[in-house]
Amino acid sequence: MFHYPRTGAAMILAAALLIPAVPAAAQSTAADAWPAKAIRIIVPFPPGTGADVSTRRVAEPMSRLLGQPVVIENRAGAGGVVGTSAAAQSAPDGYTLLAGTLNTHALNVGLYKSLPYDPLRDFAPITRIVSFPNVLVVPSSLGVSTLDELVRLAKQRHRDGKPLTYASGGSGTTAHLSGAQLQQQIGADLVHIPYKGTSLAMTDVIAGRVDMIFGNIPVLLPHVKSGTLKALAITTTARSPLMPDVPTVAELKMPDAEMAVWIALLAPAGTPPAVVGKLHRAALQALAEPGVREGYEREGSTVESDPTPQAFAQRLKEDVQKWSRVIRETGATAD
Repeated sequence: MFHYPRTGAAMILAAALLIPAVPAAAQSTAADAWPAKAIRIIVPFPPGTGADVSTRRVAEPMSRLLGQPVVIENRAGAGGVVGTSAAAQSAPDGYTLLAGTLNTHALNVGLYKSLPYDPLRDFAPITRIVSFPNVLVVPSSLGVSTLDELVRLAKQRHRDGKPLTYASGGSGTTAHLSGAQLQQQIGADLVHIPYKGTSLAMTDVIAGRVDMIFGNIPVLLPHVKSGTLKALAITTTARSPLMPDVPTVAELKMPDAEMAVWIALLAPAGTPPAVVGKLHRAALQALAEPGVREGYEREGSTVESDPTPQAFAQRLKEDVQKWSRVIRETGATAD
């Protein structure tokens, strides 16, 4: 056993060594009492968007399970950067959460030269709540019925110097990056045509002025059913119950073209682990309720919960690495 001399400096050092015990105990007490008031979830996108609707669906049962109101605060702007930054700077007390997305926490890292937040360092991951695929569609007038046929046509048009085109609702969107991934996979040029919104892009694809688009199933399904558009592939590893006849990119031997667009709950870094654990359990219980799960399925989404916050943290790290590489290799940029 070491004996320190009782000098003034040594006594200060000894006292300093005891300081962490007090905050740790205080944190434990605070975690036991949490939640004692309303919890807000910042959604960094406008009302009515996929992130907003999906978060509201899980917020109600979480409120019931936690015994406190869970309210949504929309803070849109700069592709999710404004609201995400606000959440990162909030007090790490469990009363402010973020509805983060693949865009805010993986894509933006590569798309922007600098961000006012670090998606890994500035957040305590809780769990993903839902994911949904993009589906690749072409106008029926293009005359292709399978992804193989589209690839052959793309290579032929590449050799002829008249590359196929693909639309998106804007540069840096998941539709843009899905198209960039496809171009990588097939080894033929595809020309990206960004629009100011998905509805404008869809209009030109339906009219046959653009050759393809990756989009959300609920938006595209009516046009596929009417025969105006032909669905060729789903970008997730499992088929969608809304389009059970459409194969996945993995089935079509293009697993590297996979894109699962997820929405998740995160807290500011430094939130007590006990509070994060309570939030994780409440979220998983809410997602397990039949009405919640069925609501997501009607929208073409899939419940995507993580068994532990640590598992989500690992998935997040992998997505940041993957999409930073894809964006770097394809040269994709945000508007």
